[in-house]
Amino acid sequence: MTTVERQAAPAWSNANFRRLWRGSAASTLGAEIGEIALPLLALLTLSATPAEVSILRIAQFLPFLVAALPVGLLVDRLRHARLRLMVGADVGRAMLLALVAVAALAGFATMPALYAAVFAVAVCTVVFQVADFAVLPSVVAPAQLVDANGKLSATQSGSEIAGRGLGGVLVQLLSAPGAVLLNAFGYVASALSLGRIRLDERPPETGPQPPAPSWREAVQGIRVTLRHRYIRPLLGEATTFNVGNEMFLLGLLLYAVRDLDLSPVAIGAVFTASGVGSFLGAWFGSRVTARFGYGRVLLISLIVGNGAPLAVLATPHDQALSVLAAVFLLMGTGIGVANVHAVALRQSVVPEEQRGRVNAAYRVISWGAIPVGAALGGFVATQAGPFPAMATGAVAVCAATIWVAWSAVPRLRTIHEAVDDVR
Repeated sequence: MTTVERQAAPAWSNANFRRLWRGSAASTLGAEIGEIALPLLALLTLSATPAEVSILRIAQFLPFLVAALPVGLLVDRLRHARLRLMVGADVGRAMLLALVAVAALAGFATMPALYAAVFAVAVCTVVFQVADFAVLPSVVAPAQLVDANGKLSATQSGSEIAGRGLGGVLVQLLSAPGAVLLNAFGYVASALSLGRIRLDERPPETGPQPPAPSWREAVQGIRVTLRHRYIRPLLGEATTFNVGNEMFLLGLLLYAVRDLDLSPVAIGAVFTASGVGSFLGAWFGSRVTARFGYGRVLLISLIVGNGAPLAVLATPHDQALSVLAAVFLLMGTGIGVANVHAVALRQSVVPEEQRGRVNAAYRVISWGAIPVGAALGGFVATQAGPFPAMATGAVAVCAATIWVAWSAVPRLRTIHEAVDDVR
């Protein structure tokens, strides 16, 4: 397919994109089952304390802080091997989670072993996600990025709908270890689909080999990220959101299980509402943008999605389930729209040769904030209880929108204006 044809055709007409889409759907479905099953395995199977749940979340996201920069360098150095890195990451995650499930079913699982396994799975996730961000622009044309990101995000949201609801049901019917085992099969299906993608990227046949990655090159990604007038506010919003959201979710999970006495099925239903909202936001977001403008839609979606958690704080116990579902629906809708637009902007304004490093730097800071939020949430929940941890997180999530509101992003009519502005 020629460049002109790729630009004129929708992303769905590209066979490689369809393979990427299938892999993403399978991977996300498994991951969303695990998002419910792993903490419930800790709480219900291993009787974890609030502090232990906090440590589990720290182990899950600490690799984004310590491994993302070197992985970003690796992805930039091995442009021809990005797909193989993604497939290898899927295989690694599948094997590790299968071991966790078998150990739990056999009665040998412990919290320290679970920490180690979750940390290793997260390292594989860093490799997969950093490579994935850099691969998509090689699969589709620049004009197709918003469409492609919208379809991927909508599909991921659909997987969230099925995965989170199914995760709660599976924990109820098969136990948490059984649900974790199905999570592993999702990664196997993803690896099989991604392995069929064929790109034009080839390693150089002649010439000297590139020098070994250096710390200076890794830091360059952070420098570019912090100085970029459009990426910096998105980074500030994402970092603040991740700290607050982790506190909010950790407090909410403890509160739902131990104070509201919600079943795994009910908790899964609440998270399913978030997936429904994310699907709607991702699927229809580009249509709203075409009418009202990129920056304005992004800001409004953040105001809606980030402000929704505040409603939980005034909810009586007898209405908790319905209000939680409504709140997560609004959060998912706003965040679904915002994520599609933020990712497309980042992919468009960063040069191809820097995408791995810049995306890694973005994740080091924004996702590296998640273990900070988990630690703070665990501390507040242990000292003051789950509800104060949930309340503090909700306020922080709402405040995250200020970063974008006070930036140049809301003035953008289209992404192309940002691309022209930074040239």
